[in-house]
Amino acid sequence: MNRAAWTYFAAQRWAQKALQDSPVDPGAPQFLLEQRHGWDTTHLLLHNRDLMPADEQEWFEAAVKQLLKNVPAQYIVGKTTFYGRPFRVTRDVLIPEPETAELVDWVLAMVKTTTPLEVLDLGTGSGVIGITLAMERPNWRVTLSDVSPAALTVARENADYLGAKVQTVTSDLFDQLVGARFDLIVTNPPYIDSAAKDKMDRAVLKYEPPLALFADEHGLGFYHRLFTQVGAHLTADGQVFAETSYDQEDSIQELLKRCDKNATITVRHDVAGKMRMMHAWDFSGAGGN
Repeated sequence: MNRAAWTYFAAQRWAQKALQDSPVDPGAPQFLLEQRHGWDTTHLLLHNRDLMPADEQEWFEAAVKQLLKNVPAQYIVGKTTFYGRPFRVTRDVLIPEPETAELVDWVLAMVKTTTPLEVLDLGTGSGVIGITLAMERPNWRVTLSDVSPAALTVARENADYLGAKVQTVTSDLFDQLVGARFDLIVTNPPYIDSAAKDKMDRAVLKYEPPLALFADEHGLGFYHRLFTQVGAHLTADGQVFAETSYDQEDSIQELLKRCDKNATITVRHDVAGKMRMMHAWDFSGAGGN
Protein backbone atom coordinates (compact mmCIF):
# COMPACT_ATOMS: atom_id res chain seq x y z
CA MET A 1 0.00 0.00 0.00
CA ASN A 2 1.20 3.51 -0.86
CA ARG A 3 2.16 5.22 2.38
CA ALA A 4 1.01 8.62 1.13
CA ALA A 5 -2.46 7.23 0.46
CA TRP A 6 -3.12 5.97 3.99
CA THR A 7 -6.12 7.48 5.73
CA TYR A 8 -6.94 6.64 9.34
CA PHE A 9 -9.57 4.26 8.01
CA ALA A 10 -7.10 2.56 5.66
CA ALA A 11 -4.54 2.27 8.46
CA GLN A 12 -7.06 0.49 10.66
CA ARG A 13 -8.03 -1.86 7.83
CA TRP A 14 -4.36 -2.73 7.35
CA ALA A 15 -3.96 -3.36 11.07
CA GLN A 16 -7.02 -5.61 11.20
CA LYS A 17 -5.58 -7.77 8.42
CA ALA A 18 -2.18 -7.89 10.10
CA LEU A 19 -3.74 -9.08 13.37
CA GLN A 20 -6.47 -11.36 12.03
CA ASP A 21 -4.66 -14.64 12.72
CA SER A 22 -3.27 -13.54 16.10
CA PRO A 23 -4.82 -13.60 19.60
CA VAL A 24 -4.50 -9.81 19.85
CA ASP A 25 -7.66 -7.89 20.68
CA PRO A 26 -8.95 -6.59 17.32
CA GLY A 27 -9.87 -3.32 19.02
CA ALA A 28 -6.25 -2.61 19.97
CA PRO A 29 -5.38 -0.51 16.86
CA GLN A 30 -8.40 1.72 17.46
CA PHE A 31 -7.36 2.08 21.12
CA LEU A 32 -3.84 3.13 20.05
CA LEU A 33 -5.13 5.88 17.80
CA GLU A 34 -7.71 7.15 20.27
CA GLN A 35 -5.20 7.29 23.12
CA ARG A 36 -2.48 8.90 20.96
CA HIS A 37 -4.78 11.76 20.00
CA GLY A 38 -7.09 11.92 23.02
CA TRP A 39 -10.04 11.06 20.78
CA ASP A 40 -13.14 9.09 21.60
CA THR A 41 -14.69 6.69 19.08
CA THR A 42 -16.81 9.45 17.53
CA HIS A 43 -13.83 11.72 16.91
CA LEU A 44 -11.84 8.86 15.39
CA LEU A 45 -14.71 8.27 12.98
CA LEU A 46 -14.72 11.97 12.11
CA HIS A 47 -11.03 11.67 11.16
CA ASN A 48 -11.37 8.41 9.22
CA ARG A 49 -10.98 10.09 5.82
CA ASP A 50 -8.08 12.30 6.93
CA LEU A 51 -4.62 11.38 5.73
CA MET A 52 -2.37 10.02 8.42
CA PRO A 53 0.93 11.95 8.63
CA ALA A 54 3.93 9.95 7.46
CA ASP A 55 5.61 9.96 10.88
CA GLU A 56 2.43 8.73 12.54
CA GLN A 57 2.05 5.98 9.95
CA GLU A 58 5.59 4.85 10.73
CA TRP A 59 4.74 4.83 14.44
CA PHE A 60 1.47 2.97 13.83
CA GLU A 61 3.11 0.23 11.78
CA ALA A 62 5.76 -0.26 14.49
CA ALA A 63 3.03 -0.31 17.16
CA VAL A 64 1.10 -3.05 15.35
CA LYS A 65 4.29 -5.11 15.13
CA GLN A 66 4.63 -4.71 18.91
CA LEU A 67 1.04 -5.90 19.33
CA LEU A 68 1.99 -9.03 17.42
CA LYS A 69 4.72 -9.61 20.02
CA ASN A 70 2.05 -9.48 22.75
CA VAL A 71 3.06 -6.04 24.03
CA PRO A 72 -0.09 -4.58 25.65
CA ALA A 73 -1.49 -1.63 23.73
CA GLN A 74 -1.49 0.49 26.90
CA TYR A 75 2.28 0.14 27.27
CA ILE A 76 2.84 0.91 23.59
CA VAL A 77 0.98 4.21 23.77
CA GLY A 78 1.97 4.83 27.39
CA LYS A 79 -1.48 5.56 28.77
CA THR A 80 -4.97 4.30 29.35
CA THR A 81 -8.34 5.53 30.59
CA PHE A 82 -9.71 4.76 34.05
CA TYR A 83 -12.98 6.09 35.41
CA GLY A 84 -13.13 8.45 32.45
CA ARG A 85 -9.73 9.98 33.15
CA PRO A 86 -6.38 9.57 31.36
CA PHE A 87 -3.60 7.80 33.25
CA ARG A 88 0.00 7.27 32.25
CA VAL A 89 1.16 3.65 32.46
CA THR A 90 4.61 2.15 32.07
CA ARG A 91 5.96 -1.36 32.53
CA ASP A 92 6.64 -0.41 36.16
CA VAL A 93 2.90 -0.54 36.90
CA LEU A 94 -0.02 -2.83 36.23
CA ILE A 95 -2.54 -1.98 33.55
CA PRO A 96 -5.82 -1.30 35.40
CA GLU A 97 -8.53 -3.87 34.75
CA PRO A 98 -12.35 -3.47 34.85
CA GLU A 99 -12.39 -5.25 38.22
CA THR A 100 -10.40 -2.37 39.70
CA ALA A 101 -13.06 0.10 38.56
CA GLU A 102 -15.65 -2.17 40.17
CA LEU A 103 -13.64 -2.03 43.41
CA VAL A 104 -13.74 1.78 43.29
CA ASP A 105 -17.49 1.63 42.58
CA TRP A 106 -17.96 -0.58 45.64
CA VAL A 107 -15.94 1.70 47.91
CA LEU A 108 -17.85 4.79 46.81
CA ALA A 109 -21.18 3.01 47.22
CA MET A 110 -20.35 1.70 50.70
CA VAL A 111 -18.57 4.79 52.03
CA LYS A 112 -20.83 7.62 50.97
CA THR A 113 -19.61 10.27 53.39
CA THR A 114 -18.02 13.39 51.97
CA THR A 115 -16.57 14.38 55.35
CA PRO A 116 -12.77 14.25 55.63
CA LEU A 117 -11.37 10.72 55.90
CA GLU A 118 -7.81 9.49 56.02
CA VAL A 119 -7.47 7.10 53.07
CA LEU A 120 -4.58 4.87 52.00
CA ASP A 121 -4.18 3.36 48.54
CA LEU A 122 -1.79 0.57 49.52
CA GLY A 123 0.39 -0.65 46.64
CA THR A 124 -0.90 2.13 44.44
CA GLY A 125 0.94 1.32 41.18
CA SER A 126 -0.17 3.93 38.65
CA GLY A 127 -2.37 5.53 41.33
CA VAL A 128 -5.70 4.85 39.66
CA ILE A 129 -7.51 3.83 42.86
CA GLY A 130 -6.30 6.55 45.19
CA ILE A 131 -6.36 9.33 42.62
CA THR A 132 -9.89 8.41 41.55
CA LEU A 133 -11.07 8.38 45.15
CA ALA A 134 -9.42 11.78 45.70
CA MET A 135 -11.14 13.19 42.62
CA GLU A 136 -14.55 11.69 43.45
CA ARG A 137 -14.36 12.65 47.13
CA PRO A 138 -12.32 15.88 47.27
CA ASN A 139 -12.58 16.12 51.07
CA TRP A 140 -10.88 12.77 51.62
CA ARG A 141 -7.17 12.96 52.46
CA VAL A 142 -5.57 10.31 50.29
CA THR A 143 -2.10 8.78 50.61
CA LEU A 144 -0.59 6.68 47.82
CA SER A 145 2.02 4.14 48.89
CA ASP A 146 4.08 1.57 47.02
CA VAL A 147 7.21 -0.46 47.63
CA SER A 148 8.39 0.44 44.10
CA PRO A 149 9.87 3.94 43.72
CA ALA A 150 9.42 3.67 39.94
CA ALA A 151 5.72 2.91 40.32
CA LEU A 152 5.30 5.77 42.76
CA THR A 153 6.90 8.13 40.24
CA VAL A 154 4.20 7.18 37.72
CA ALA A 155 1.49 7.68 40.34
CA ARG A 156 2.87 11.11 41.28
CA GLU A 157 2.92 12.16 37.60
CA ASN A 158 -0.70 11.06 37.20
CA ALA A 159 -1.77 12.92 40.32
CA ASP A 160 -0.01 16.09 39.19
CA TYR A 161 -1.48 15.88 35.68
CA LEU A 162 -5.02 15.40 36.99
CA GLY A 163 -4.68 17.92 39.79
CA ALA A 164 -5.40 15.36 42.50
CA LYS A 165 -4.42 16.38 46.02
CA VAL A 166 -2.65 13.30 47.36
CA GLN A 167 0.42 12.41 49.38
CA THR A 168 2.90 9.76 48.28
CA VAL A 169 5.21 7.54 50.30
CA THR A 170 7.56 4.73 49.35
CA SER A 171 6.75 1.95 51.79
CA ASP A 172 6.79 -1.83 52.04
CA LEU A 173 3.35 -2.32 53.50
CA PHE A 174 3.42 -0.12 56.66
CA ASP A 175 7.15 0.11 57.36
CA GLN A 176 7.27 3.83 56.44
CA LEU A 177 3.83 4.56 57.87
CA VAL A 178 4.69 4.00 61.52
CA GLY A 179 2.00 5.50 63.75
CA ALA A 180 -0.28 6.39 60.84
CA ARG A 181 -3.94 5.40 61.07
CA PHE A 182 -6.51 5.40 58.31
CA ASP A 183 -10.29 5.37 58.12
CA LEU A 184 -10.13 3.52 54.83
CA ILE A 185 -7.48 1.33 53.20
CA VAL A 186 -7.98 0.20 49.62
CA THR A 187 -5.60 -2.13 47.83
CA ASN A 188 -5.13 -4.16 44.66
CA PRO A 189 -2.19 -6.23 45.92
CA PRO A 190 -0.14 -9.05 44.42
CA TYR A 191 -2.23 -12.20 44.95
CA ILE A 192 -1.30 -14.67 42.19
CA ASP A 193 0.36 -17.98 43.04
CA SER A 194 3.54 -18.32 40.97
CA ALA A 195 2.44 -21.90 40.21
CA ALA A 196 -0.42 -20.44 38.14
CA LYS A 197 1.87 -18.89 35.52
CA ASP A 198 0.95 -21.48 32.90
CA LYS A 199 -2.68 -20.30 33.06
CA MET A 200 -1.89 -16.62 32.62
CA ASP A 201 -2.20 -14.39 29.58
CA ARG A 202 1.15 -14.25 27.78
CA ALA A 203 1.14 -10.46 27.55
CA VAL A 204 0.57 -10.06 31.29
CA LEU A 205 3.23 -12.61 32.15
CA LYS A 206 5.82 -11.17 29.80
CA TYR A 207 5.34 -7.44 30.25
CA GLU A 208 3.58 -6.55 33.52
CA PRO A 209 5.69 -6.16 36.70
CA PRO A 210 6.02 -9.46 38.63
CA LEU A 211 6.32 -7.56 41.92
CA ALA A 212 2.73 -6.40 41.50
CA LEU A 213 1.40 -9.79 40.41
CA PHE A 214 2.83 -12.62 42.48
CA ALA A 215 2.78 -13.42 46.19
CA ASP A 216 4.23 -16.32 48.13
CA GLU A 217 2.17 -18.66 50.31
CA HIS A 218 0.18 -19.72 47.23
CA GLY A 219 -0.76 -16.11 46.54
CA LEU A 220 -1.69 -15.26 50.13
CA GLY A 221 1.64 -13.85 51.34
CA PHE A 222 0.65 -10.20 51.04
CA TYR A 223 -2.68 -10.83 52.73
CA HIS A 224 -0.98 -12.70 55.57
CA ARG A 225 1.20 -9.67 56.29
CA LEU A 226 -1.72 -7.26 55.81
CA PHE A 227 -4.09 -9.06 58.17
CA THR A 228 -1.38 -9.33 60.81
CA GLN A 229 -0.46 -5.63 60.73
CA VAL A 230 -3.47 -3.67 59.51
CA GLY A 231 -5.28 -3.40 62.85
CA ALA A 232 -2.55 -1.10 64.15
CA HIS A 233 -3.08 1.24 61.19
CA LEU A 234 -6.85 1.60 61.21
CA THR A 235 -9.01 3.98 63.20
CA ALA A 236 -11.70 2.50 65.44
CA ASP A 237 -14.18 2.35 62.55
CA GLY A 238 -11.56 1.70 59.89
CA GLN A 239 -12.28 -0.50 56.88
CA VAL A 240 -10.29 -2.40 54.26
CA PHE A 241 -11.37 -3.00 50.66
CA ALA A 242 -9.25 -5.17 48.38
CA GLU A 243 -9.12 -7.10 45.13
CA THR A 244 -8.58 -10.83 45.35
CA SER A 245 -8.13 -13.85 43.13
CA TYR A 246 -11.22 -15.72 41.97
CA ASP A 247 -10.05 -18.92 43.71
CA GLN A 248 -9.23 -17.48 47.15
CA GLU A 249 -12.68 -17.12 48.72
CA ASP A 250 -12.29 -19.81 51.37
CA SER A 251 -8.54 -19.42 51.90
CA ILE A 252 -8.69 -15.64 52.50
CA GLN A 253 -11.51 -15.96 55.01
CA GLU A 254 -9.69 -18.75 56.85
CA LEU A 255 -6.47 -16.71 56.84
CA LEU A 256 -8.21 -13.66 58.29
CA LYS A 257 -9.70 -15.66 61.14
CA ARG A 258 -6.26 -17.11 61.93
CA CYS A 259 -4.67 -13.66 61.95
CA ASP A 260 -7.47 -11.74 63.67
CA LYS A 261 -10.36 -13.74 65.10
CA ASN A 262 -12.38 -10.58 65.84
CA ALA A 263 -12.33 -9.19 62.30
CA THR A 264 -15.37 -9.35 60.05
CA ILE A 265 -15.16 -10.01 56.32
CA THR A 266 -17.61 -9.95 53.44
CA VAL A 267 -16.85 -10.80 49.83
CA ARG A 268 -18.14 -9.72 46.46
CA HIS A 269 -18.55 -11.97 43.43
CA ASP A 270 -18.33 -11.29 39.71
CA VAL A 271 -20.97 -12.23 37.13
CA ALA A 272 -19.55 -15.77 37.02
CA GLY A 273 -20.11 -16.17 40.75
CA LYS A 274 -16.41 -16.00 41.64
CA MET A 275 -15.11 -13.81 44.48
CA ARG A 276 -13.10 -10.87 43.16
CA MET A 277 -12.96 -8.49 46.10
CA MET A 278 -13.32 -8.32 49.87
CA HIS A 279 -14.35 -5.85 52.56
CA ALA A 280 -13.12 -6.29 56.15
CA TRP A 281 -13.44 -4.35 59.42
CA ASP A 282 -13.35 -4.70 63.24
CA PHE A 283 -9.70 -5.65 63.38
CA SER A 284 -8.41 -6.23 66.89
CA GLY A 285 -5.73 -3.56 66.69
CA ALA A 286 -8.10 -0.84 65.45
CA GLY A 287 -8.40 2.15 67.71
CA GLY A 288 -5.50 0.95 69.85
CA ASN A 289 -7.35 -2.01 71.39
